[in-house]
Amino acid sequence: MKIDVHCHAWPQEYLQAFKECYSDAIEFREDPQGKLPFGFPGARLFLPVWDHDQRLLEMDKARVDVGVLSAPTAYDRVDEHSPRLCRILNDALAESCKRNPDRFKAYAHIPFSSMEVALGELSRAIAEPGFVGVVIGSNIGGRYPHTPDFLPFWEEVNRRRIPVFMHPNDPPNYQDDEMPQLLAYPFETTLSATKLLYSGLYERFPDIILILSHLGGALPYLARRIDMGFELPSSSPKYKQLPRPPSDYLNKLYLDTAIARHRPAFECAKELVGIDHIVYGTDQFFPGTRFMDLTNEFLEGLGVSPVDREKIYSKNAERILNLS
Repeated sequence: MKIDVHCHAWPQEYLQAFKECYSDAIEFREDPQGKLPFGFPGARLFLPVWDHDQRLLEMDKARVDVGVLSAPTAYDRVDEHSPRLCRILNDALAESCKRNPDRFKAYAHIPFSSMEVALGELSRAIAEPGFVGVVIGSNIGGRYPHTPDFLPFWEEVNRRRIPVFMHPNDPPNYQDDEMPQLLAYPFETTLSATKLLYSGLYERFPDIILILSHLGGALPYLARRIDMGFELPSSSPKYKQLPRPPSDYLNKLYLDTAIARHRPAFECAKELVGIDHIVYGTDQFFPGTRFMDLTNEFLEGLGVSPVDREKIYSKNAERILNLS
């Protein structure tokens, strides 16, 4: 069995509402199949909107049993439109979960325009059949989730034992000519997670479940380097609030396998968090790509034991997402 904790869906009703709110932020193109591809101004890549049946075909071909859906671009803009957009998005994903409850699950998207509204939508969405956690961005409208403003959110997901999946998005004011998905995304994951570690997240909430995309960005490689703030006598006091180095908490994180098909990187991640904290993810979002197949080929070629492979493919996700 394979449970894909990292795959995406942009429902048409959500994108059309997004276009209504931000007319200059998204554009559509018709295609012969009427799939209404969408893209962002200046982007060369246009993506097809969510197609429930097409994804099932792709999953069947790649022998993926369950996909946990998310649309992390919901956090690119956070303002007065966020409550409506998150509700539309969550409702659309709920329909796929109801239509094929054995094949699709979803993460709830949270409107952080105000904490009261955020917690209200969290409660509403997570009560829907098929929702197994929440998704947040590495930054949320340019704000990082380690700041005190987000403490009520972390308190609530901890209280309710709701898993949190963090997906990277564009860094605030990103200007480089390289597409951010190449390098900025893994660096964003690394930065945001490091901020959370230094904020004392696991001191306050030692049992919180936080899943990081793409093998945790650069964290496995930089695990000891991030201790520099804690260790240097001249560092800012903000790095001195923990009772022990931030790297001591890294083995509490869960890392997915999406777009991380490199054995040394995988081995580094496995040494950091252990096989029980690595979960299967493909980052599937675009028909025609081979993300699911390539992920399968990579994992099958690692030579890990059948027991460990089953943990990565399904057992770890079943445990932390309460799917068993």
